[in-house]
Amino acid sequence: MQSEEQEIQEKEEKTVDLFELFEVVRGKLLWIAAFAMLGAAIGYAVSSFLMTPLYSATAVLYVNNQKTVSYQNEINTSALNASARLVPTYEAIAKTKTAMRRAIEEKGIKGYTPDELLSMVSTGSSEQTGVFTITVEGEDQFYVADIANAVAEVSTLEISKYVEGTTASIIDSARVPEQKSYPSDRRNTLIGGLVGAFICGVYVVVRSFVDVRIKKSEDFSKVLSAPILGVIPNMAETHGGHGYGYGYGSRDAKSEKA
Repeated sequence: MQSEEQEIQEKEEKTVDLFELFEVVRGKLLWIAAFAMLGAAIGYAVSSFLMTPLYSATAVLYVNNQKTVSYQNEINTSALNASARLVPTYEAIAKTKTAMRRAIEEKGIKGYTPDELLSMVSTGSSEQTGVFTITVEGEDQFYVADIANAVAEVSTLEISKYVEGTTASIIDSARVPEQKSYPSDRRNTLIGGLVGAFICGVYVVVRSFVDVRIKKSEDFSKVLSAPILGVIPNMAETHGGHGYGYGYGSRDAKSEKA
């Protein structure tokens, strides 16, 4: 019986503690909101002015397996399936140092080594199709489109060279990007706001646990584990801040009677 009573008492204490913690946090919502706004402003400033912006341009290619195409030059289902199975091979060919070196030498890409150019290039593909993309990401907003188109043109030649009976063509050339691809101002602003609110919330919670001052009569019972026999009222609050309840009244009231 005693153990059950102790468990019930512990559960009640935990419930009260959580409720008090909620009240503490709710009382500091304005501070938490202010820190959230400050964090959001810092996140936006860092994202806009301190982080180096990157831009990306993408070219879209289609590779056709000529062996499975009918004589009327119509693309049938078997041709699409064969091209789709070979897409990983096409992507690997497009991302080789040989292709990068050829793009630099033949397409006039200057200021980059094959390794540097390769680090800027990424590829992607759509499922069950012979379509894949070549994306170039860099700091120069206008040059990334030229590099993407150069790598795409070289890739079509490299694919036809190494995969027998296959031709590649550019469906959509890369265009100059209008917006940066990195960093995301919206995401960093949101992260900054969440971090600011979290820091303020943690500070409020920790401060409430560290503060051991007795502010309410209920705090005596928690600290001393003894019942409260009586409470001395605050006469300044009950009588408007004047006198102590002994009938003397306030100084203002005496002056008015005089």
